[in-house]
Amino acid sequence: MIIPDYMDSFCEVAPLTTTDSRQVDIIEVDCPTDLNIMRAWAKSFRRKYISDEQLREMAALTRTASTYQYLVDRMYPDSESKQGKIVRIGDFGEILAADYLSYIRGYSVPSLQVRYSTKQNKNSSTMGSDLFALKFADSADRSADILCICEIKTGFSTHSRNRLADAIKDVNKDDLNQADKRASVSLAATFLQMSKMKDVTEAQLNEIRRFLNPLEDEYQQEYLAAAVIDDKYFREKTIVELDVSQSPHQDRLRLVTFHGKDLNNLMNLLFSELGALDAEFE
Repeated sequence: MIIPDYMDSFCEVAPLTTTDSRQVDIIEVDCPTDLNIMRAWAKSFRRKYISDEQLREMAALTRTASTYQYLVDRMYPDSESKQGKIVRIGDFGEILAADYLSYIRGYSVPSLQVRYSTKQNKNSSTMGSDLFALKFADSADRSADILCICEIKTGFSTHSRNRLADAIKDVNKDDLNQADKRASVSLAATFLQMSKMKDVTEAQLNEIRRFLNPLEDEYQQEYLAAAVIDDKYFREKTIVELDVSQSPHQDRLRLVTFHGKDLNNLMNLLFSELGALDAEFE
């Protein structure tokens, strides 16, 4: 796997420990100062919504003035409406966490292929778990493969300091059977959507196939609760005071907080025209 240069913007620092002795991984995220790196990041971000070919085709078919205008009109959540802002912030945090899982933690996140590109309403959130991530064991023991169900909460307000607690609450809201059912439904829906896409390979589909029948083909299940917050609202004390000892998933729960200076600005750059420059009309 080729790790993009923009992943140098993610820096793992010393973790924090909660009152019940649980580790919380802390990831500092910086906004690149190199314009070429920022452009590459924005393009990668935009491709979660629509490919270069599809963007050019759809902008031409709809006679939209530019590919970026098509993104603004049809794909990206609104930057002005209240609901659009909520979805926009949520999408940003999910994609940030997905890049971390993919390039730093070695997971595959196939739901990225369809989660944002298949929305019927750009200002609505996709139902189900925020993301699911897959990891395959190095050994021949397939039962050691991992399905990770992820809940990511993002915010740029005074309420953001509690976003990790909010993510944990969402992870905890289902009992094990309900969580398994939600994951199964999300996996099946993603598989069906991806199977209709011409640029999806059989190998990518096989990654999901492997997890569709846990009764006959066992695997490990993990949970991730993550927060994405601006430095203004990052408080170590708030994280340390967390207690997840009553979580039904506590033995399989990973905790992560992403924080950085002016993440709102980084979000706006990723949603900017920088992501469409290489997909402009030929």
